[in-house]
Amino acid sequence: MPGDAYEFYPCMVDGEHASIYVNLKYEHGAEPGADTVYWLDIRMADAGPYGIGTADEGEELSAFEEAAIASVGAVGLVYVGRLRTRGVWETTFYGPADHIDAVRAAAHELVGHVVEVRSEKDADWSYYRELLLPDAERKQWMDDRRLVQILKEQGDALTPPRRVDHFAYFSDPSARDAFIDVVRRNGFEAELEDSDTEHGVNVHRADSIELEHIHEVVMTLVDAAEEHGGRYDGWKTSIERH
Repeated sequence: MPGDAYEFYPCMVDGEHASIYVNLKYEHGAEPGADTVYWLDIRMADAGPYGIGTADEGEELSAFEEAAIASVGAVGLVYVGRLRTRGVWETTFYGPADHIDAVRAAAHELVGHVVEVRSEKDADWSYYRELLLPDAERKQWMDDRRLVQILKEQGDALTPPRRVDHFAYFSDPSARDAFIDVVRRNGFEAELEDSDTEHGVNVHRADSIELEHIHEVVMTLVDAAEEHGGRYDGWKTSIERH
């Protein structure tokens, strides 16, 4: 559909491993008239080691999900994403009330699985906003993943340490100085970047850009910047090929 913006991310839900696939299209506004949330809860045959299923079964359930999206879309329901956790594949739609029968009809097309169909009023889209949408840390993880993937596609080996430049901005120079003092203790060097409206700084050190490592580095800087009233504004690096 026009404007669709699907993203995947791993997370924890109620202390359990989970995988979320979500359409960010509705992040800033719900579908008009869609005041009810509908779920198709599919019990996976093999929950796998983390409770989020296996690749083989995922292919089967993805095909079913695509068919269900088309089926319930005909009565005005929109697919917003899925949650996989604790051995359950939970597909979520929003739409007008009183369309539970259409969701039940879609569920009957899946043979060999236990499927539960649920719905409830959710005019504020609370389920979508509070559970499916990523929080700030997961959004940053997705940004980091995207950049790492771009570098990997250009032949970057990811593991060799190299200079990584990070940028942060502050409204007050003393706050920026306090931030610099903190990150220098972790081996970063700093270069000031002032503008007419903000007090910026480029902090850098040598790191690998394997996703989990660079994300941990980034979140350290995000937290430090926020603690001092500033904002982290991304990173860049050179390509280190094999």
